[in-house]
Amino acid sequence: MIVAALLLGLAAFIAVLRILRAERVARRVASTAQTALRVMSDPDKSDDEKEREVRRASVTLLGLFLAIAGIGVAALGATAAVVWGGAQAGLYSLDAAIAVASSWPFLIGSTVGAVVLWLALDRLGRNKPAPEAGKADKDMSDRDEVPYGPMEQALHNFAFASPARQKRLGALETRLYRGRIDPARAHRPVFVTSLPRAGTTIMLNALAGLPEFASATYRHMPFTLSPLLWSRIGPVFQQSAATAERAHGDGLEVSGDSPEAFEEMLWMAFFPRHYREDRILTWDAGELEPEFAEYFRTHMAKVVATKPGARRYLSKNNANIARLPLIESICPDAAVLIPVRDPRAHVASLMRQHARFLDLHAREPFGRRYMEGVGHFEFGAALRPIAFREGAPGPQAATGPDFWLRYWIDAYEHVLATAGRGAVFLDHDAFCAAPQAHLPQLARAIGAEDPAELAALAPMFRAPRPAPVLDGADPQLLARADALHDTLCRRALGAEAAPIAKEATA
Repeated sequence: MIVAALLLGLAAFIAVLRILRAERVARRVASTAQTALRVMSDPDKSDDEKEREVRRASVTLLGLFLAIAGIGVAALGATAAVVWGGAQAGLYSLDAAIAVASSWPFLIGSTVGAVVLWLALDRLGRNKPAPEAGKADKDMSDRDEVPYGPMEQALHNFAFASPARQKRLGALETRLYRGRIDPARAHRPVFVTSLPRAGTTIMLNALAGLPEFASATYRHMPFTLSPLLWSRIGPVFQQSAATAERAHGDGLEVSGDSPEAFEEMLWMAFFPRHYREDRILTWDAGELEPEFAEYFRTHMAKVVATKPGARRYLSKNNANIARLPLIESICPDAAVLIPVRDPRAHVASLMRQHARFLDLHAREPFGRRYMEGVGHFEFGAALRPIAFREGAPGPQAATGPDFWLRYWIDAYEHVLATAGRGAVFLDHDAFCAAPQAHLPQLARAIGAEDPAELAALAPMFRAPRPAPVLDGADPQLLARADALHDTLCRRALGAEAAPIAKEATA
């Protein structure tokens, strides 16, 4: 009887937490703390500005602390009322109930049970029948686009709040799993990079399906710098690997095992000075730091160790076009695949995604925190353009085709000026129109172990649609973009894209 009463009290405790929405308050605490940390490390803000914003955050945190304390008192009061009521009814004595509640078996069992119950309620809430109409439809759509429950969101907020903490956890993992980390698996990596919407995701998905390549996956979120350690702990907190369309609304489906672009979190942890409030600065080879190079190569080997049989690292990171010389300095044996898309189709796609994520971020703040936490600053309220040139406009100017055309031109002029010998340019439109002809060339360029396996992926690619008309675009910008596109395509999988030898270099 005592155990039954205590379990009923535990259920009352959880019920009060959920009714009073404790998880929402906890998310606000994490979000406010994350914002304050970001402000404190922002080199563009003066000390006075930092002091004012941190002071405001402190007041907000105080209010949230009082709210959490009140919710906690209410939850404990509900539990106490249940247990006290049983004692008053003569079912047991309070001393006996306290003795059972403070015993190790009950403490461990009730903790595990509470976590399981909380996760079960989260899943039950996500699996409710879809509402028929009105605002409920909009709310359900938001949950589908940001498929994380309250506990998972709180965990992500905690992980995103401190890149330095992620870095330290990765270093701890290196010591714990040293026997599984083979430095040779950091040789001959393949980096897929370009502006977003250039065809980088389809290339990542194609190569990640080959046995020799391993890439970061959604299973590694949110502690992406500790893929081996988190693969042991993460399943307790993560959802099942159900397949669903990703938030881009582009028809690509993802699951927990899908490859994704999470490498940027490593760069954020080591180079915070490059991430300004409204832009991201480019890198050069002179910024090579031995500590980072060693950490990066070790991280690559860890990712490869997460996939049985894999021998090479694969990543997709759109921001890597801002640091091509540095990547070549760290990994001189790397192949860097750079898909290039028709500028009209590319700009139209960039504009659609920016509008889509502006809407999503306005409806679901966690969507913005998620993108910023993993280093996706490409769209929506999270947009921070890479400053490929001095005086480039900031995110506030991203209101029409001319902004994106200029950004396209700046990006690929920078790529042409900085790409090294390992760069492999891909004409995305020609590649997708005739994959059977291009895949053997790609296999040679990246030193694929089995070219036939790569050639068999031809059905993944679909011929592109005709390029749209960019209404209102500056004709001179269009002409510049077309000329630059021609120059890039003349380098695509041609003589200048030197194949990467299959033997690992020192």
